[in-house]
Amino acid sequence: MFDIIRSKFESDIKLDFVALGYAQVDENNSHSSIIIQRNKKLFEFHYTGRNVEYKSLRNDYCHKFTATIHPDEIASFIAMCINIEKNANPRYGFFYSGQSYDKDGNHLSSQEPGEVMTCVGFCLNVLKGFFETDYLHYQDWNKSSIEIPNYLEQYCESHNLKIEEVENSHRRITPLELLSSCFFENIPIKKSEIDSKKDEVSEILKRKFSNN
Repeated sequence: MFDIIRSKFESDIKLDFVALGYAQVDENNSHSSIIIQRNKKLFEFHYTGRNVEYKSLRNDYCHKFTATIHPDEIASFIAMCINIEKNANPRYGFFYSGQSYDKDGNHLSSQEPGEVMTCVGFCLNVLKGFFETDYLHYQDWNKSSIEIPNYLEQYCESHNLKIEEVENSHRRITPLELLSSCFFENIPIKKSEIDSKKDEVSEILKRKFSNN
């Protein structure tokens, strides 16, 4: 029950669950999604970088169940996802500072840059809204997690923002890190916990995706 599995090929259709999914887009890029199995059907709920989609599973993911959502909660979680799909309007950017979506699908943010996120940030917005508390101890990640030189300066210039308004929100949490979080039950999950599992998870993913 607690293994990382290949969503399309290894999922046990008898179980209902919420999981976090990891897809390898290419050699240098990966993608995060929330994977849901309900009534013997698999769904993916994610931010593509352009729009939010809740649909039958199409992409090739590996996923791991998150023990933080009980099977009895899946129906209410799906209802929230559908509301978010209707109302969310995210923009892409390497920012997260504890924002969330509420159960009606409204984005809750008290500071700039607002509804801006990556695919991982989207999952964190959803999870925080459902739990009404942080899923990750996101403050453990800072601007040093961004590998693109001068990203913050260029983003602020192109969006007419002041750096001091958004620099505390500037961070990147990777799809590998998000998947690794599924090994832990007590939230908010710390970066040090995730770091202790990343290498193992990375090796598992390499083996899984090599078995085409």
